[in-house]
Amino acid sequence: MEIDTRFPTRLNTVSDAPEPLRSALVEILPSGEPTRLVVHAPAFAAGEEKSPATVLAVTNNGWLVASETEGGGASVEKSSFSDTLFLEFKSILLLGQLRICFAAVDKSYSVTIRFETVEDEIYREAIDLILAGIDPALTSQTEKDRSEASMFEGWPMKIRNEAQRYWPTGQRFLAALHWPAVFGGPQGELAPAGALLVTERELVVIAEEKEFLAERPPESPSAEESKAIFGGIITFVPRTRLKDFHVSHQEGFGVLALQVHAAHGGKELKVNFPSDEEMAVRKAMEQMLPPTKK
Repeated sequence: MEIDTRFPTRLNTVSDAPEPLRSALVEILPSGEPTRLVVHAPAFAAGEEKSPATVLAVTNNGWLVASETEGGGASVEKSSFSDTLFLEFKSILLLGQLRICFAAVDKSYSVTIRFETVEDEIYREAIDLILAGIDPALTSQTEKDRSEASMFEGWPMKIRNEAQRYWPTGQRFLAALHWPAVFGGPQGELAPAGALLVTERELVVIAEEKEFLAERPPESPSAEESKAIFGGIITFVPRTRLKDFHVSHQEGFGVLALQVHAAHGGKELKVNFPSDEEMAVRKAMEQMLPPTKK
């Protein structure tokens, strides 16, 4: 099949992947195991950084990511759903990035897929498939009803758009809150603007991301001036992976510490937010824990 040399392409099977990625995946993929989604992302350069071509394959039991190496070969990372900890999606301007964190031998690891795109539907579908693979029990709701959509009324446009775009498919909200950025004088930004979404199946943390691009060509005398390009980092934490949380206070901001664990290891995630939101954050997080821990 024809593969786009600029943007991600949905493949019919692993056999449609270009070499050397195809051979690396075929060697690792269990014989006869069907794939639910296969996506190829071509290599591309972002500034001075060059990202390799990748293929992401989601199966009934887990996922695999094949990446080209500098020597012309390919490496493969894989994990079952039972060892997948959380997913992080970054979107800013034309850069998309999916990071999957997983556990093995009592340690946490991650694999990152970078792609140049203006549309990210294929990778959002991959996220939904992986989340459903981790916890398939709660996927009954199929539409976003008006009462839940109204939870975003009054939110800043950037955060509202991100929340509506990355609302997990088929999930009902238990809680939702947003906060502005926190600045600390000479320390700059202590916490980005963001939001916390709690559904029946996962916790979604949204953090505003900034990158700076020159406004004028290098030869311009004002080339040092720059403008901020806004995007977002969206972290998806399955409810079944959250073992505990702790809300604490530091000078100028609050901290939400998440203890995330899978079958063979875990990791701590930290989220900074305005200190006056501590009670609201704690109340929202209590929706994620079993009744015995509330």
